[in-house]
Amino acid sequence: MERAYRNLAYVLLALLPIFVAGFWIPYLSEFPHFEASITWAVHVHALLLFCFLALLIIQPFAIRYKAFSLHRKLGNLSNILMPFILIFSVAMVWKEYHEHLADGVSTAAARNDEFLSTIQLLLQAVLYGLAIATIRKRDVAAHMRYMICIVLVVMPAGLARTLGYWFDFRQSSSQTVCLALTDIILAALIVYDNRGHRKVRPYVETLCAFVFIEAVWIALGRPI
Repeated sequence: MERAYRNLAYVLLALLPIFVAGFWIPYLSEFPHFEASITWAVHVHALLLFCFLALLIIQPFAIRYKAFSLHRKLGNLSNILMPFILIFSVAMVWKEYHEHLADGVSTAAARNDEFLSTIQLLLQAVLYGLAIATIRKRDVAAHMRYMICIVLVVMPAGLARTLGYWFDFRQSSSQTVCLALTDIILAALIVYDNRGHRKVRPYVETLCAFVFIEAVWIALGRPI
């Protein structure tokens, strides 16, 4: 691992309390008696998300402490895990879309309400594909940065819920905070790596993608 990122594992570990807090009120606190809207697909989706989060945290620890064999095995596991994550994430988007329709929302409004979830899911898939492509080319620096970008795409799943359920933020406001924070982090990473003459392209690409997503979302009226 690059010396500049030697503490990355500890930074990612700090995400765990955010995700636990974000999923506590609407999900974890109801165990084992869940309301009817929490279907088996929701359980699988939550399990996959936490497994992926655990993998994102463990992987840099494995590199830091030279457990390279474990890192490779977990990397191979992610190749199996990611397709299921994407499939069940699509299922969640589809479920929420129909819940909007059941609440009397128009088709256009229901579609717009799922814009952020859908486009971020697509971005996650693209970034993961780039992460795999770069590691196969033995471009470790780019691979690590694409994985960091994936963390930033996943982060709102916990942070937005934490802001909404614990601090009474409106959904549009919590997503605005998450998107702004993501932009700030990416810009800071670009400046940080640029000063160290390190690779910045993954961060630049991801920041451009987020700026585009935010522009479309604002044009749609910040639907949630």
